[in-house]
Amino acid sequence: MEASRLMIMSARQPRNLVLLIMLMQIMFGLLQAVEEWQAVSEEEKLEMERQLKIINKSPVKSFKTDYGDIFDCIDIYKQHAFDHPLLKHHKVQMRPKHIPESMVRGKSPRFLPKHIKCPPGSVLIKRTTQEDLIMDKKIKALGLINYPTSSHFNTTGVGPIDLTIGNAYAAAHYFKHNFGAKTIMNVWNPTTLSDQASFAYLWIANGPADALNVVQAGWGVQPQLFSSNYTRLLTYWTVDGYRKTGCTNYLCPGFVQVHRQISLGMVLNQISIYNGTQSDIEIAIIRDGEWWLKLFNQFIGYWPQKLFYYMYGGANVAVWGGMAASPTNELSPPMGSGHFPKDGHQNKSAYFKQTRIWDNANFVDPEADKLLLSATRPDCYGSETAPDDAAPNAIVFFYGGPGQCNL
Repeated sequence: MEASRLMIMSARQPRNLVLLIMLMQIMFGLLQAVEEWQAVSEEEKLEMERQLKIINKSPVKSFKTDYGDIFDCIDIYKQHAFDHPLLKHHKVQMRPKHIPESMVRGKSPRFLPKHIKCPPGSVLIKRTTQEDLIMDKKIKALGLINYPTSSHFNTTGVGPIDLTIGNAYAAAHYFKHNFGAKTIMNVWNPTTLSDQASFAYLWIANGPADALNVVQAGWGVQPQLFSSNYTRLLTYWTVDGYRKTGCTNYLCPGFVQVHRQISLGMVLNQISIYNGTQSDIEIAIIRDGEWWLKLFNQFIGYWPQKLFYYMYGGANVAVWGGMAASPTNELSPPMGSGHFPKDGHQNKSAYFKQTRIWDNANFVDPEADKLLLSATRPDCYGSETAPDDAAPNAIVFFYGGPGQCNL
């Protein structure tokens, strides 16, 4: 009897440990948020309360997850996107009009909570909190969101942009006119301090430096914004090179949500294991009237074409890569798996595979002579390519590294 009881206790210990770690992460994030909140003036608090009333619409139903997030079911026609002055009379598109039926076949996302699904006529949107607004303001002030640049941008119509101090990236840039791209990226959970971040994104961009139009999607660990170290589904958009316009996910009007079960900001709870099982997601951004975001075989929503000036007829650059951000007085966080690609590819390195370009009718392989690899800090993060076994002319892009340098 005693031996049996001990065996049961032993079996429960790993689960209890995971729950304890989750609780500690949430408590740490809340304590940090309280400190930030106490430093905000009364005038700023009132302004944030006003913003929250605008952002968070009245839900028809709500869900709370094990990670402490609240997701609301919002009337699709009353979501925050339509507070944008350019979208006042926008007609919602439920799915792209001209894409082949094959694009909505295949695997569905594996990480979706089974009990979360909104009623017809409503869409799932992560609720914004006061802490989100505080952290978002700080993130922008620190320049923790940016775009991976290259000296070759002058030849593509995209002007040179100096990276904000504190950012480093390892990326593959594709310089040719396109209407979007797709990729399969494995998902990691890099260890970051509370004021650091580590991302993996697909970027689509066009325009001059001071008016760069960008849409991006992928995953990231960003404790400043979410008060936790979970890996989440993230997006960003801007029409002025990250200066004043755009935001992460739903924090400003712009992205139109159409899905009832998948929300931006969701925790990606299936994480790759170094030298073990790899967990990945398929991301696509394609222009079909609007700039659509696709996860596996599901269209989540879109950035309306009206938001963009330089991406009305497509884009000139697609980028697959990782980015790390950190205050300059701290050692930078890991990127991807936390290991250099040169240390081994299979089950060890972060990757983008089956990278394809959308030519407005089909996905095609990127032309090798239009592809440029870059790493701003090769002593901390690396980038490499290799043939993709899944397609004869495709490539796999490997990236990442341990960090531990001053950016």
